[in-house]
Amino acid sequence: MMERLEKFQIIFNNPSATYCAGDTVYGYGWVVVKEAVYVQSLASGTRMTKWEGVCLEAIGEAKVEWMTSSDIQASDEEVFNYTTVLPIKDIKLEHIPTNLEGEKQIDDEGLLHPGSHYFPFEFVLPSKLPSSFKGKHGRLRYFVRMTIYSPGGPHHERTSKFAVIGALDLNSEPDSALPVENDTFEAVGSWCCVAGTVTATLRLDRKGYTLKEAIPVWAEIKNLSTRRIAATQVSLIQNVTYYSYRGRFSESTLLVTVHKGSIAPRGKQTWQRELLSIPTVPPSHLRGCKIIDVQYSIELCIKPAGLARKVKLPVDIVIGTVPLQDAQHRVTCHPLLSPSDNSFPFPFFSDSSSDHLCLTDMSFHSMLPTAPPWEEDDDIP
Repeated sequence: MMERLEKFQIIFNNPSATYCAGDTVYGYGWVVVKEAVYVQSLASGTRMTKWEGVCLEAIGEAKVEWMTSSDIQASDEEVFNYTTVLPIKDIKLEHIPTNLEGEKQIDDEGLLHPGSHYFPFEFVLPSKLPSSFKGKHGRLRYFVRMTIYSPGGPHHERTSKFAVIGALDLNSEPDSALPVENDTFEAVGSWCCVAGTVTATLRLDRKGYTLKEAIPVWAEIKNLSTRRIAATQVSLIQNVTYYSYRGRFSESTLLVTVHKGSIAPRGKQTWQRELLSIPTVPPSHLRGCKIIDVQYSIELCIKPAGLARKVKLPVDIVIGTVPLQDAQHRVTCHPLLSPSDNSFPFPFFSDSSSDHLCLTDMSFHSMLPTAPPWEEDDDIP
């Protein structure tokens, strides 16, 4: 049947094919037929209800897989499934003879005549749908599959991916509005030669933040040793846990890092609200998916010079999509351009905010949520 179709595409109303949980997804299948194609009717169930042979499936599925020393652990889960049949009689056909009243005649046997055919569709995403996700050992993805069934085959299908941004309201998350802090007191040096100690404190204004917000970080490091601290850095870490029927596997990914210089022996370094920008990532928890859990943390890392163990100081945070309602928690963005600039991409921000900072290389398009980085050759079953 391939040689009879000149074109077969699925087109979404959103060019980025990115939707929020609860949105309605609109689109259509576009088929350009070179030679007439018969489309069969399918019988469904015991009642033998007749279906026209153009089927649409919208599927959300999660898969995890990792290797252990003895075997391969794997699991999968379907988080969304919508199936419908697109009647041929409802589509607009070109180059079909019309009757005297000007109405297009459609073959009762399901014949697609040469020309363009449009199969519009729409479906609603559940409000508690989890976000699209892709990690090293697992993924959660959404796609639409449209299939044209032809008598005797071969059947022809087209698949197109779309991304979902799940909803997470920070106002419903415990302790999201409260400050978080952690401190440590650790020895510096090798096991046989301790050069002294390092004390460090890491503090954030609150625990909950939203996508594209910048996190003001306060930290203080005191080098009470005789060894120089080569460098310090603060990073946003994504911590992912994958679950199978027989075990679990965890991985951490460094998303964003801000570096600072060295600290002399007996010296001190202070971070005064240094900004750490949150990229477009899935919200915390990935609720609605049982086999993938996503958490985030801010980590201060201290690197002593020479052969010495790094000192790491983490604090857990929550990344959501709905900001806190408390007026004192103003959204902060990394310094890019001024709110007075015509290209300022945040019309809902107030110019009067004194601690308002935003990013200089960011266009409105780049601030929109984007789909995960799918590979071009990533097959969909």
